[in-house]
Amino acid sequence: MIYFIINPLAGTGKATEAVPIIERQMCAAGAEHTFIYAGRPDDATRINGLIDLDKASAVVCVGGDGTVQDHIGMAIKHDLPFGVIPTGSANDLLYSMPETARTFASFKDMVTYYADKITLGSYRRIDAVSVNGDRYFLNIGGTGADINVLIDALPLKKYFGGGAYFISLIKNAILYKEEPITLTIDGERETAAYLLLAVCNGAYYGGRMRVAPPALIDDGLLTLCVIKKMPRLKRMVVFPLVKPGWHGKINEVSFINCSSVTLEFEGVKTINLDGNLSEFSGPLRFDVIKSAVRFII
Repeated sequence: MIYFIINPLAGTGKATEAVPIIERQMCAAGAEHTFIYAGRPDDATRINGLIDLDKASAVVCVGGDGTVQDHIGMAIKHDLPFGVIPTGSANDLLYSMPETARTFASFKDMVTYYADKITLGSYRRIDAVSVNGDRYFLNIGGTGADINVLIDALPLKKYFGGGAYFISLIKNAILYKEEPITLTIDGERETAAYLLLAVCNGAYYGGRMRVAPPALIDDGLLTLCVIKKMPRLKRMVVFPLVKPGWHGKINEVSFINCSSVTLEFEGVKTINLDGNLSEFSGPLRFDVIKSAVRFII
């Protein structure tokens, strides 16, 4: 049984339009399948309870990167083949796997292409990231100016799609105030004020901004993008460079390959996990899990 998790709340709001196209492709392939609809952003526990692990041959998210983050833990824990039919506003995860990302003439062509991949069942092993050992994501997590970018981009998505993130990024280059965090990278500890800390398994987020050019999704490593405090005028130079991945030329920017990252901070901090925003108290530890996911390609 292939379980399709449909998120009608995902960025473009087009997940439900994909259902009849998926249905047609599954029937043509003779693939047993069912659809489960997400009713709210924190619906993962209910949905996971509807999946018969003894019968499941694959779990497929029809939505964006946030939908994937909601459900990837189940696939990791039970080693289930996991696929995505991308109907979010950005779908950045797929751009970290060149064989899965491409452009299409129409929405129907896109859904048909990815649905056919599900029936073929080919997959590759990719890494995942655990957060304090009980939450997971596949692409990028962290904190800093990107939190404000995500929040400010939300009302713009319906007008600008993935471009909303870049517009919001420029705004926050001016307004964001850095806060001190104690950062421990594979045992090495440092306290500083950071503009951005992005724990990266993939290279792209926020509408195909290449925040971590060295990141590889199957190398058994995290790539930490660190941007330290800098003058506001300099931010205006740095932030546009993130889109093509050229920000590494700036002195305050560094990329560090590691296996674990721990953040310590005062009070409660909003953390981005693949576009989903959650509140955490410190310390917060990120660990790579090598080859954790059988990702359908």
